[in-house]
Amino acid sequence: MDLQNQIELELYFADHFDTILFPVLADIYLDQNDLKRARKVCEIGLKHHKNDSAGLYILAQVDKQEGNLKLAEKTLEKLLLYTPDHLAAALALCEIQTVLGRATNRVLKSWKHVLFLDPNHKTAQDFVKKVGGEDTKPEKKQKPKHKTIKSPLSSKQNKSPNSLKRDTTLQKNELQDPLKVSPRLATFTLVSVLKNQGLFSQALEVLDVLEEKGESPKSIALERDTIKTLIENLKKD
Repeated sequence: MDLQNQIELELYFADHFDTILFPVLADIYLDQNDLKRARKVCEIGLKHHKNDSAGLYILAQVDKQEGNLKLAEKTLEKLLLYTPDHLAAALALCEIQTVLGRATNRVLKSWKHVLFLDPNHKTAQDFVKKVGGEDTKPEKKQKPKHKTIKSPLSSKQNKSPNSLKRDTTLQKNELQDPLKVSPRLATFTLVSVLKNQGLFSQALEVLDVLEEKGESPKSIALERDTIKTLIENLKKD
């Protein structure tokens, strides 16, 4: 698949409402502040991929910008139910719950989840220490031998899509050939889409493009580490 500009992506989406690439187009509209189109693309795409983390995150951002904070909160909670390692969504949920004036224990639980994902997050450390009275100094991570560490939100969570079976039909029909994307269309949203479909080599290629564009080195390194971990886990299975 060769997508070089927005028009080509729009034309492709018009003929393929079930494409896994819908969040990429929605993200473009969101960046252009075209909230109406961003929402429409998300709603269409999520009918075919109801738990897609990238699509849900963009939809939550649209709701937030339109002032629909309760809807944004609900969408983020659904996202984190299926993709608990989505740090940006976890942070957005904390922000929205604070603005909505949610119960302290509820907000504390959300900040603990952020701290679980990023032990060095200063705001999360300060909140948990001040409100929860807990020591938040990050400890040296040790690889668990057999026991799986659960996040504070894990009581209601199902397995992340990363641990579920991939949609191999979509992979074969849509992304069988190398994905050629122009630097303009290379985004972290595209990385997320590819990663969620188990297309790790292509996700790494997009990260290389983002690196050339001068995007956040920290975010790129984090995504690379995540993908490498997923690849290692697949090899073990």
